[in-house]
Amino acid sequence: MFLIGKSYNSEAPGKEFYPGGTISAQVNSLTSFETDLPYEYYSMPFCKPVEGVHRAGNAANLGTVIMGIKLLNSQYNFTIMRQEKGKDACAPKGFYGPLDGKDVKKLQMLITQKYRINMVLDNLPVTAQDLLDKNQEFVRPGFELGYEEDGKFYVFNHLQFNILVHPTHGEYMRARQGFKDAAVLDNIDARRMLLSRKQLLAAGASEAALGGSSSGRQLAADEKKADDKEKKDDPATPDQMYMIVGFEVSPCSIKRTAGKPIEDIMCDNIDRVPTPQEVKEGEKIMYTYDVYWQVSDIKWASRWDSYLRMPGGKVHWFSIMNSLLIVLVMATLVAMILIRTVRRDLAKYEQLVVDGSADMKDEAGWKLLTGDAFRAPAGGKSLAVHFGSGVQMLLVSLVTLLLATLGFLSPASRGALLTTTIILFVLLSFVAGGSAVALWGVMERTYEGWVGVALHVSLFLPGLVMLIFTVLNIALKHTGSLGAVPAGIYFTIVAIWFLVSVPLTFVGGFMATRLPILDYPVKTNQIPRQIPPAPLVAHPVLLFFSAGILPFGTMFIELYFAMTSLWLGYFYYLFGFVFLIGLLTIIINCEIAVLCTYVQLCAEDYMWWWQSFYRGGSVAFYVALYAVGFMGSSLHSLSGFLPMLTYLSYMSIMILGLYTAMGTVGFLASFVFVYQIFAAVKQD
Repeated sequence: MFLIGKSYNSEAPGKEFYPGGTISAQVNSLTSFETDLPYEYYSMPFCKPVEGVHRAGNAANLGTVIMGIKLLNSQYNFTIMRQEKGKDACAPKGFYGPLDGKDVKKLQMLITQKYRINMVLDNLPVTAQDLLDKNQEFVRPGFELGYEEDGKFYVFNHLQFNILVHPTHGEYMRARQGFKDAAVLDNIDARRMLLSRKQLLAAGASEAALGGSSSGRQLAADEKKADDKEKKDDPATPDQMYMIVGFEVSPCSIKRTAGKPIEDIMCDNIDRVPTPQEVKEGEKIMYTYDVYWQVSDIKWASRWDSYLRMPGGKVHWFSIMNSLLIVLVMATLVAMILIRTVRRDLAKYEQLVVDGSADMKDEAGWKLLTGDAFRAPAGGKSLAVHFGSGVQMLLVSLVTLLLATLGFLSPASRGALLTTTIILFVLLSFVAGGSAVALWGVMERTYEGWVGVALHVSLFLPGLVMLIFTVLNIALKHTGSLGAVPAGIYFTIVAIWFLVSVPLTFVGGFMATRLPILDYPVKTNQIPRQIPPAPLVAHPVLLFFSAGILPFGTMFIELYFAMTSLWLGYFYYLFGFVFLIGLLTIIINCEIAVLCTYVQLCAEDYMWWWQSFYRGGSVAFYVALYAVGFMGSSLHSLSGFLPMLTYLSYMSIMILGLYTAMGTVGFLASFVFVYQIFAAVKQD
């Protein structure tokens, strides 16, 4: 739970630096879009810091561990606004090596698989692209480890950093200090309001120490004096300060001789092209770097804007608007047709009852199912379990997207999105248990056996997810990749499941048993009605495949951008559009589910319970097909059993969650529809 709690340590606002101050870059995991298997930076032949390797700050949370993100300190140190050339990144030895066969094999493997080095400076990722180029279509974090040419491998051992800074005059520091002083005063004044003077004196406090709010002001003044003293002790305290708003790098390969002074060689010097550093046994690799500072107009509040570009940005916006219009028009048409048809059927039925016609079969249709529409389906417990899990997944998705839309889950908070999803999934087990038991009571007309329902819902979806996760983790364990979760974290997740999620499910189920069971509008006959053969238009298979087309078309464009960001290493930030598309997908899924259920009832088939769930979740079938196609087209470079297993495992988890959530939407919409139309039928 300690790892979970730290996921909300968001970016500290307005961090300013004095000229001459020092800051160090942090190194992240090595990643590749061809394997999706991250490796720890120092597991490869790189020079380590003199002070030893340790985690950088409070960067670890449950999400970062699962994603394989591991921020560590590095040997790359910078002095604010001081241009430096030919700095040694392998002090005090001056080089790494000599390389042995194992080192050479590692580097060659990583270069062949297009692995990228990821660094972070002041919480900004490094990129090899120009952040100031307005025509830049996208920005991809990190830079490649090296390259292959004519059968030989070369490593990028020289880095030319360009750090973008924005000048300030300490306004952010003063703002933070103002908030800090106000917090101190509010805290002390609140304590004085809660505790009477008599209680304070009884606790042994002196009158002078607790006399009034002046004590709070004195404490704030003392802290301000301490900050002023710290500033006075700083050798350089000018009014001009700087904030880091961009982190760029130009990597190159330069062969240097160990033990000799570092020459000043530019990476982009076409007049003097350096000899590249080849990766072979016996080589002593000198890792060096240059540091340049560039003043930029980019303000701190918008420094992430340059990173949050995506390929096809303009197409993305136009496609989103087009999808919105299509969905709204189609939803309106379906709703109008459905409402008019149902009203006409009800009017005909009422007229038949008034006229006393005996031949109602030709005119009635779904009205003949009055005594069977609410007959409990086979496998009712399983349906209740699926329904409860779907409610849980639906709420987890909507709440997570809402938080991301409101800005609580920014890209600066690494792993926060995944961590939030896991926390909500655990906490909403309460809702899953309650929903499943409530539906069980409605179907069986009694809550007897609710304990078994709660047990099944607590094990069903979490169990499937943990099964996939466990198989993948075992497969990745021997590779040494950070994609494999450590045993301690794995058993922590299992403990949270059984010690938090399962009890919450039973609590929710118990609370549901205290609710009155919903009364059906019509009575169910003791003898079930025979179901005639379904016509082609009402065939279950046809309805299943038809029901998922329109919802999939609604989310198709956004799905492309989301999967591109997830698997090709781009940043994704349009959570507002995802949230809106999600709501529209739910609406159109409800419309289609109700329409298909109406067609099924008109065919005198009252077994709509499971069919409505299947049809609602049919959109997941199309997403699964798209995922396979995406792997073959956009991820064509994905090779090897483990990379494909990783991709298919995580996509399976997402598709499973989508199936249960959308299936629940379809079932719930159908249940409300059936309940309402039969409640409107007037009985003799």
